[in-house]
Amino acid sequence: MSQRTAQKARRLDLSDAGISEDTSLAGDVARRLEEDILRGAIRPGQRLDERELSERYGVSRTPVREALQRLSASGLASARGRQGLQVSQFSVADLLDALSVVASMEALAASQAARRITQEQRAVLEAEHAACGAAIAAGDYDAFYDANIRFHDAIAAASHNRVLQDELRRLSVKTAPYRRAITFQPGRMPQSQPEHAAVLAAILRNDATAAGERMAHHVSLLSEGIADFLHFVRSSDHAGLFKDET
Repeated sequence: MSQRTAQKARRLDLSDAGISEDTSLAGDVARRLEEDILRGAIRPGQRLDERELSERYGVSRTPVREALQRLSASGLASARGRQGLQVSQFSVADLLDALSVVASMEALAASQAARRITQEQRAVLEAEHAACGAAIAAGDYDAFYDANIRFHDAIAAASHNRVLQDELRRLSVKTAPYRRAITFQPGRMPQSQPEHAAVLAAILRNDATAAGERMAHHVSLLSEGIADFLHFVRSSDHAGLFKDET
């Protein structure tokens, strides 16, 4: 089948399903935007320009416009006067509230994973934990951040709770740029590995209570660490992360 024939067949399939090609592309663009936000390629407060994004993702402006509407509806993008849409920013207070919610959701995911994880998922979780360790040994912050995302995603998948996974994904993308900044905080990366190990051990021995407690401790920012984190952000190239409430 030629490429043109394949594209035509795809358009017919979408039409038969009552779905426009632009709508399908919009979903793909929205997912790619979320990934770029999650991985720090697009930062909080950054302007979301339709033309630039259409060039970035190689699509027309129509699916980009629809994708931005989806992000706006989910709270990942917000309007800022004449500047148009931008990636949403948290105030310090809202970030701390959001992280407390994430901690509770991650704890629930870990607890359910301890009861529901399959043998195949055990192997995946152990592999991602090892990948985190390898990144730490190499001093590779970016590789660690990616492996850390996969580790947490593997736990969410092992919970077999689709509602929880969807909600956790939405809030994780919104808090990801801030959690990424925490990764770059001096000493944080090696500190996280024994915390991961404690969560992993509890899940693998099917201890739901311990898994939830260890995960909540891992995700939560302790009171003495909050001031250190804020000082680090304000004195680094992450200084633009927070919403200006003045």
